[in-house]
Amino acid sequence: MNFNDLNTEEQLQLHKELLEYAKGIGGINPFLQMLEDIRAEKPKPLLNKTAIFHYSSGKILWSKSIFKETLEILYNAMRKEERDGDMIDGSSPKEYKNVMNMMRTLKPITITVQPKDENGKSFKLDILDTTEEKKTKVSLLFKIIFFYNVDFAKQVLMYKGKE
Repeated sequence: MNFNDLNTEEQLQLHKELLEYAKGIGGINPFLQMLEDIRAEKPKPLLNKTAIFHYSSGKILWSKSIFKETLEILYNAMRKEERDGDMIDGSSPKEYKNVMNMMRTLKPITITVQPKDENGKSFKLDILDTTEEKKTKVSLLFKIIFFYNVDFAKQVLMYKGKE
C-alpha cells in the first residue's frame, strides 16, 4: 500500500489514529523503535509460543499463540487483498477453505501493546477488521505494526495535511 494513494480524509484519519497510539506508548520515536524491534526479530514475533514479545520499551501480548501455517495464509491473504481488494473473491475452493479457517482462528485474537512506562497508555488492536458485514479485512493498524515497511509508518506519522 502507498500512503499517497489514500485520499486526504483517509490520510488524516490514519495520521491522527497512529499519532494517538504513538503518544500513548511514549511518542513517535519509541513507536518507531518498536516497529524496528519487530522487524529485527527472527522468526516473526507473532510466532512466539508464549504469545508475548518484549521490545526495548515495552511488550506486546496476544490472547493465543499463532502457528506458522496460519501466519503464512494470513500473509498471502493480505497480499491478495492489497492486489484485488478482497481476500476471498476468485479463490479456489481449497484456498477459500484455508482463508476461512485462518479468519476463524484469528478473529478472537486481540493484541495489546503495553509500554514499560507507568504513565504510558497501552492500546489494543484486532488482527481482522469486521466492521463491514461479509467484508472481513486485515486491520490496517495490524499491517502497519507487523508487516508494512517502517517508512510507511514514518510517512503516516509525519503527515502534514490540512487539519
